[in-house]
This record gives sequence, C-alpha cells and structure tokens, in this order.
Amino acid sequence: MMLKLGRMGVGCLRGVSTLGLALGLALTGSACKSGPSLIQKVTFKPSDNLEVVRVSLVFSSSIQSDLAGGFSLKDYGYLFVNPYTPSQPFEIGFDLNTSIINDQDYIKLTPTEVLPNGIPIGLPNAVVEIRAPNPISPKFDLYGYVDVLKLNWIGVATMFGFLDDRYFPAGLSLSQAFLRDQQGHPGMIASVFGPTVSGDGTLLRNGGIALFANVRQLIAQAGGHPPGQEQEFYPEGLVEVAGQGAEELRAHPAKLQAIQSRLIEGFQNAH
Repeated sequence: MMLKLGRMGVGCLRGVSTLGLALGLALTGSACKSGPSLIQKVTFKPSDNLEVVRVSLVFSSSIQSDLAGGFSLKDYGYLFVNPYTPSQPFEIGFDLNTSIINDQDYIKLTPTEVLPNGIPIGLPNAVVEIRAPNPISPKFDLYGYVDVLKLNWIGVATMFGFLDDRYFPAGLSLSQAFLRDQQGHPGMIASVFGPTVSGDGTLLRNGGIALFANVRQLIAQAGGHPPGQEQEFYPEGLVEVAGQGAEELRAHPAKLQAIQSRLIEGFQNAH
C-alpha cells in the first residue's frame, strides 16, 4: 500500500492529519514536527569512469551511534557502517565495482525476494543475498545483495543486535523511495524492518535497515553531472507499510512517532 505525502512548504500545514503525512514526517522530519527524524538523505558518488559506485544512507544527527565496521565482497569493494562524529553523520552503504553483478559464484546462489525478517524487499525481481561467514560485530551484521537476474540492483542490509521488539514492532517494514525515473521506477529504496519472533515471543532474528540502489539507473541519470561528483537525494513523500502490525498502524498513524522514538533510543543505547 503506497501512502502519499503532499508537498511541504516552508510553513506548517495546519489541519492535516493523513496517514501519509504522519509516516513521511516520522521518517524524515520537518520543521513542523516536534520529534527527531531518522533518515536525512542518500548520497551517490560514481568513480570518474563510472565503474565503481558509492551509495550511502545518511542518518540525521539524532542517530549518534558509534557502531562501525565493514565487509569486503571479494575484490569488488565493501559494505560499510560508519559511526557518527561531530563532522560526519552515521551512515550505512556500499562502495562496490558494478561488475559484481556478473560474478559467477554469486550467480549460483538462490535469489531471494525478502528481507532478513521475511518481509518482501519490494524490488521488481529477486536478488541474491551474500553473508560473511561470521557476524561483523557482536552488535551488528551486514548482508550484501546483488541482482544477478536483471543486472540492475545492488543492496546492503544491516541487522542490529539491539533491535528487538522493544524498539520496533516484530514483522513490520517501512520503506521509502528515492529518485524515481519518468516511468515511476525508484532509483533507490530504503527500509526499516522489525525483528522476527516465534509464536511464544522468542526472538529469532533482529531487525535492521536496508538500502537498495538500481545502479544502472543511477549511472544513467548521472550523465549530466561532472565525473566523480557526489550527488544527494532526499526521500519522496511516499511510504510503504508492510507486514505484521501494518493495519494497526494505518488505523492509528500517530503511533508511528512513538515507534520511531523507541528506535532512536535503541541506537543511542547501543554503545
């Protein structure tokens, strides 16, 4: 279900209480909103020859996490989590050679259409998931995703050790798109997904955050920019709500701010 957020001006929109507005403000913030925001933007930086791309999900200053680490995917590059500093926001992303989509070892893997918690990724086709032999850190783990079928998408997901159902509802996913093309296809998708729990409430898998980028589309749209220039993209006013608890959230959109506040609290406590 796609929920529309109208264009925001410099002032507050009074008397507006739609679900789309509540979701859009909660994830990205606005001058009218009292609580902190989560996501600031996505940055995209191609190499001069367009063979290597760096895509990063940049968080707002409310996420002052010291989590840090990386995971190399052969010789193609790496996935990363970079900590917050006074001069650098907390960020999650990848810096990879796009030839990874042709890797023969990855082509042999079975593609998946779901995030680590079992909620659909939301891409037009399945992608293969690449894991390290061991967790990156006791506090978080990284997963890489490669589109070996259509040769378009590369992604990263971070599973956070602190992210249980105290901080985000189990089985829920909230996603936003960036940089749609003229046909309406997104160039990037960012998702926050909750943990997976058993029927008796036992935690099976932690929740996390994922970022997927259609690198073919991004490179095509980068043609009008100087080689190697970093570009910034901000989320559109559309939020997709999926999974367990989605109906409750649609019925009571004000609850989303409380969910986000708990998630931010979890990041601040995960030291």
